[in-house]
Amino acid sequence: KKRKRTPYKTRKKTIFTDDKFELLMERDESLRKKRENYCSHYTKNYCVSPEKPYKKEIAERLKKHLIDSTQNNTMQRDSFGLNPVIKDMQTAVIVAEEIGMKRASILGIMLHTPVRCHSYTIEYIQQEYGEDVAGIIRGLIKINDLYDKSPTIESENFRNLLLSFAEDMRVILIMIADRVNVMRQIKDAENDEARRRVANEAAYLYAPLAHKLGLYKLKSELEDLSLKYTEHDIYYHIKEKLNETKKSRDRYIANFIAPIQQKLEEAGLHFHMKGRTKSFIPSIRK
Repeated sequence: KKRKRTPYKTRKKTIFTDDKFELLMERDESLRKKRENYCSHYTKNYCVSPEKPYKKEIAERLKKHLIDSTQNNTMQRDSFGLNPVIKDMQTAVIVAEEIGMKRASILGIMLHTPVRCHSYTIEYIQQEYGEDVAGIIRGLIKINDLYDKSPTIESENFRNLLLSFAEDMRVILIMIADRVNVMRQIKDAENDEARRRVANEAAYLYAPLAHKLGLYKLKSELEDLSLKYTEHDIYYHIKEKLNETKKSRDRYIANFIAPIQQKLEEAGLHFHMKGRTKSFIPSIRK
């Protein structure tokens, strides 16, 4: 049965006595402290204050560990001759500037190669940098081991297996950034067979993952570079055609945006609007 609502005129008015007021203030103060504790925990573990990008002692410690690892000659160059330390630094820049990841992810990128090469143990890294960094390194090592064991990388099963092995989604984001970095660096590589293999993996495995995670710019770049390395003539033919019509396409986008922008400004809304042309792969599909 539905409860009968009390008429507004007969309802009891809430009277805020001094005791009730103090109780409410105490409750608000307790909630405020909980929010501050949560924010400080999140900032400490996942964010970096813009005033203090990294603590100096952590930077010095990281520098020492990387120097020791290179002096031990345990880290080898890959099939393209890329220096592992420099490659990891470039990947860390992509992760920080183009994806927006912070301290733990950057440290995990820089330290996972020394751990894989047995310069340091995962327990030592956990003691020096914390569980968050160690967890990311474990995920990266698991995925690299999966690469070594799986002969059929270009398959739906491998993609699902990759996602299940990476317990932390930050590991997948780092792998995407690493592949973007490799694709940018191998444009002049002499090993054409290895470059084709990496390009095919980028198009089939990493571009769809980037699309699912909302990294549309990186997804388009992976597809475009993959086409460039696997279908050289088609890539430059499409590039030439797109360059010929660039001015007319830019003019069309500007004319399309102008009336919408005017209406939004008249409504007093704060917004950011931009237009872009299709990348190479959608142009082929058209």
